Amino acid sequence: MDPISLFMAATAAFNTVKKLVEAGREVEDVLGQIGAWMGKVSELNALDNKKPSIFKRIGSGKSVEQEAMEQLQRREAVRKQHLELMSMVKLRYGPQAFEELMYMQRQIKLKREREIIFQAQRRKDVMMYCLLAVVLGLGIWAIWGMIATAIEWKTSGGR
Repeated sequence: MDPISLFMAATAAFNTVKKLVEAGREVEDVLGQIGAWMGKVSELNALDNKKPSIFKRIGSGKSVEQEAMEQLQRREAVRKQHLELMSMVKLRYGPQAFEELMYMQRQIKLKREREIIFQAQRRKDVMMYCLLAVVLGLGIWAIWGMIATAIEWKTSGGR
């Protein structure tokens, strides 16, 4: 998704949260929408920090200044939305609810980072095992070829 679509989706989720809180909805409904908002914000941050593909045109026709201003505008809007969400949840459900949400978010982020490292190590191990299997297979094939050639040479009388 492009940054503008992600930002619009995050803003829509934010507006839904705002309406739910104003309507006095249950914690589960509001926290689910906050989760949706946080997901879109996370995607937006990942997209802003993503390295471009080698085939994609750098900057996609935008000037550096234009791209920086758009990114700053999105980040400031997200920051304001975060502050407003934090204050709404704290006023409605108490300060511990939002603090607990932030704590859980940090724990999940740490868990995912550990999983990413673990997966990278597993990929590396699998590649090494595959390479080892190929080298071992080539070695066995070469030895078999030498043995077969020696047997053929021996049976043909050394000619």
